[in-house]
Amino acid sequence: MPVPARAESDQSLAWCKGQGNPTLDQQIGACTALVEAKSGEARARAFNYFRRAGAYLRHQDFDKAISDFGEGLALDAANAAAYYGRAIAYEARKDTDRAIEDYDSAIKLDPRNVKALSNRAAIYADQRAYERALEDNNRVIELEPDQAAGYVARGLTYARRGDFEYALRDFDKAIALDAKSAIAYFNRGRVYFSQGEVDRAIQDYGDAIDIGPKNASAFESRGFAYLSQGQIDKAIADYDAALQLDAKRATALYGRGTAKLKKGDASGADDIAAAKAIKPDIAGVFEQSGVQR
Repeated sequence: MPVPARAESDQSLAWCKGQGNPTLDQQIGACTALVEAKSGEARARAFNYFRRAGAYLRHQDFDKAISDFGEGLALDAANAAAYYGRAIAYEARKDTDRAIEDYDSAIKLDPRNVKALSNRAAIYADQRAYERALEDNNRVIELEPDQAAGYVARGLTYARRGDFEYALRDFDKAIALDAKSAIAYFNRGRVYFSQGEVDRAIQDYGDAIDIGPKNASAFESRGFAYLSQGQIDKAIADYDAALQLDAKRATALYGRGTAKLKKGDASGADDIAAAKAIKPDIAGVFEQSGVQR
């Protein structure tokens, strides 16, 4: 017995909205059926595009996501979430100029959009536009003064600008607000290490590892700190852990190779060769940090 057209339409609407736990392909198909039907008012049609764009975004089909967000915005130009979603897609394509333009639009429509402010701040920091980044970081903290994430983000901006005292204050504040913030401990550890406070760095890296989830960067950073102190066995153990999580991590391979050679283990040369095959200039990272083979 054929399914009535109304029932099919109801099913498509539910799946397009993500109701009933559809797969991404089912959600995309349902939204496509609604888009092609071209029924309803402009705003309802826009949402069909926006929802399909969101599914494409999760599917990492960024070109189609960008296209659908554009089609939807042509029908409903006042949707801040759509500008935000398209900005994420542009970022994924490394098109930061267009991403900033869309974050600008999202924030203009919704000045309290913390996610858009945070993402724009991160792009500005990557571009070394630190004052602009800090303006967005400060706005996020004004909006959410009790959330650790805002202080972590601003701490990272300060650290990248070389303002380590301010960075430490922000990481301290983040930890005071959320004692389980692994990212705050990890980044505070990085600042401590850059200032030569290696023991404090090791403690913070350890706290980040204990809190989890397990992160190759935390193991590698602690391994590097141990290596700088001449604690070779501990360094090798941490590099092993980092490489179990990311076997192609050039810095961890080079660090483990360096540690093995210091211990008299000739197999360290194999690790170093593997690291150089991935990143030919890897030796410079260690030389600049004062750790020599």
